[in-house]
Amino acid sequence: MSQMANGDINSQAFWNEFMRRPDAKAAYQAERRLQEKKRLWLEERRAVEERAEHRRLLADALEEAPAELKKLVAPMFHIRFVEDYLWMIYDECSKKQKDFKEKLRDGATADQLRKMRENFQAGGEERMADMEKEWHAQCKAMSEAEEKKKEVLPQSIDIHTLKHVLEYAQECKREGNLKFQEGLYEEALYIYSQADDAMKKWKVAKHLKNEEKWLKDYHLACLKNKAQAALKLELFQTALDASDAALSIDTEDHKAWYRKVQAEKGLGRFKEAEESLAKLEDVAQWCPDRRRILRDCEAERKRIKVARVKHRQSTQEMLGRAFEAGVFSIDRDRELEEAAKKLEEPPAQMQVSTEQRKSLEAQARPLERKIQLTAALAGDLMDELAAAYGQKWFQERVRKCARDSGFERSVFLMRLKDVAFEVQKPVLEKWGFEGNEHGVREMTAAIREHAGRSGKDMPQWLKEKQDRCLELLYGGPEGGMLDILK
Repeated sequence: MSQMANGDINSQAFWNEFMRRPDAKAAYQAERRLQEKKRLWLEERRAVEERAEHRRLLADALEEAPAELKKLVAPMFHIRFVEDYLWMIYDECSKKQKDFKEKLRDGATADQLRKMRENFQAGGEERMADMEKEWHAQCKAMSEAEEKKKEVLPQSIDIHTLKHVLEYAQECKREGNLKFQEGLYEEALYIYSQADDAMKKWKVAKHLKNEEKWLKDYHLACLKNKAQAALKLELFQTALDASDAALSIDTEDHKAWYRKVQAEKGLGRFKEAEESLAKLEDVAQWCPDRRRILRDCEAERKRIKVARVKHRQSTQEMLGRAFEAGVFSIDRDRELEEAAKKLEEPPAQMQVSTEQRKSLEAQARPLERKIQLTAALAGDLMDELAAAYGQKWFQERVRKCARDSGFERSVFLMRLKDVAFEVQKPVLEKWGFEGNEHGVREMTAAIREHAGRSGKDMPQWLKEKQDRCLELLYGGPEGGMLDILK
């Protein structure tokens, strides 16, 4: 405080230090919120006054229109959609110095007004509200298309301006992080968005390597933080846009990929989320903490499956409630019945999760031994398994599984279980075992029976078959997992 008291009140440093005080920050934020409310109120008031003026000008202009036009427009003039359409014509005529009454008689304009009148007579204000929504949607699409054409490319920045932009970005990052830690996610998102808007306007000349890296690093950090704050607020589209923008700067940033996965999951785009998760696993191979990232990926993959199941169940419940309430028209009954049938037929991903659930149930059952194998039969069974494991496609998948698992034992064995079951199941069923996890356990027990109680009494010839079978199961010497699993 003494330093502030002795400081120069006209210096920027004095005010920077002053604004760090909690009471000053609270007062500033309260004043900013008050000014924002006042600004919104004034804008709303101006809009009301402007609309009243538009109605007055239109009413005066229609007074001079022919009787048939008055009869056509008068019953629906109070509807905002009609008023907006008439004002658009009136404003265009004023700017181009054309006759408003002649424009109303024009073929296209007259047809549109007659169409509005017919809809108003048929469905009243509800039908007009639907037309208004459709019209606004078309106008919005046209406006967005025009805005994209007018998009301004980033401008080259000089060193002096870059210094100020980076200082501003650094301060936004610091303030945003404080708000985020306090749980004020809306304010944090607003601050990060300000920094994003400031930085995306500029670009650094390519020969200025260090300066270009500084700007990209700050922008990347800001976008990732923006995505994280949006996820906290469940603004998944905002989070997805921020993640995509971050990945356009650095396609190998694992945090940006992870937040993109979460955003796509939140939007219900489960297939895209799984594809992004696979990309994240590829990126993780070059990260120092790849094992932690891969464990997180495995956990996220399970969460995506759970979210998919919940989404399907909620959709079924929604359709059920809609049918009970009778909110759908008769014309759409057939379409909805087909949709319900599709929901009852689980997709490929759902079938996998169902099989996994059944395998877990089978795994929980006590082991029931129904099939006994002689040593010769056990040898024949392992020969068939080795032939199945030796297929080229299976070896490639096992080796990819090892790479994606970061060559970590626990993650690899967890993933290998599902991959191996694809080739194990036909062999299990052929030999009379159940085609599930219980069947795998029974088959394993039948083979191990020949190793005796100590586990070391298996005949050498049979032991060699077992070793060969396991070697192929784990991807062979080229797979990189044999030494790790020993």
